[in-house]
Amino acid sequence: MSLVAARSNLLEPLREFVKVDRKPTWGTCAGLILLAESANKTKKGGQELIGGLDVRVNRNHFGRQTESFQGPLDLPFLGRDAPPFPAVFIRAPIVEKILPHHEGIQTEEIQQDDVVVAPSRQARDSVAQAATAEHVEVLATLVGPAAQNATEGRNINPDQEVGDIVAVRQGNVFGTSFHPELTGDARIHTWWLHEVQSAVRKRDKLKQ
Repeated sequence: MSLVAARSNLLEPLREFVKVDRKPTWGTCAGLILLAESANKTKKGGQELIGGLDVRVNRNHFGRQTESFQGPLDLPFLGRDAPPFPAVFIRAPIVEKILPHHEGIQTEEIQQDDVVVAPSRQARDSVAQAATAEHVEVLATLVGPAAQNATEGRNINPDQEVGDIVAVRQGNVFGTSFHPELTGDARIHTWWLHEVQSAVRKRDKLKQ
């Protein structure tokens, strides 16, 4: 995706849309990678990032295409008693680290091996600055090996991973590891449409 965006001269317009104007943006799977401020295990030579989410993603966390899968995923943001969502993961990334917010580039991430970092862009106005400064929210996790062992009554090491982060939000930028558009379940799209409407109303109110 980043290669297509670069060849189409869309990277800078997308960075302006997401990071400068901070308009509502949702990225799924490869889109989550593009929206991350940092990514590892990238293609040879790295890849361009747009940024917007203060996270580091791990590309192709679940392996090759043959390891793609679908499974029920609890999404509390859809409602307290909402039934599980049929999440489709195709060579999916995960969020492996929530990063501290920086006004500029993620300098500590640059020092990591095999990691690419999104370029810094300054928010255009106070409304965009306020949205940029919000903390990253973890909206969904996929049950990890430690949690699975616990449900089976086994002893677990508390330092073990208890789940993979597969959905995050920072202000009006939203990212998912999975593909809601490949299911017949429109709940996330409906929720996101309401979030976009809310963001537009908030911006209009603050600009008055």
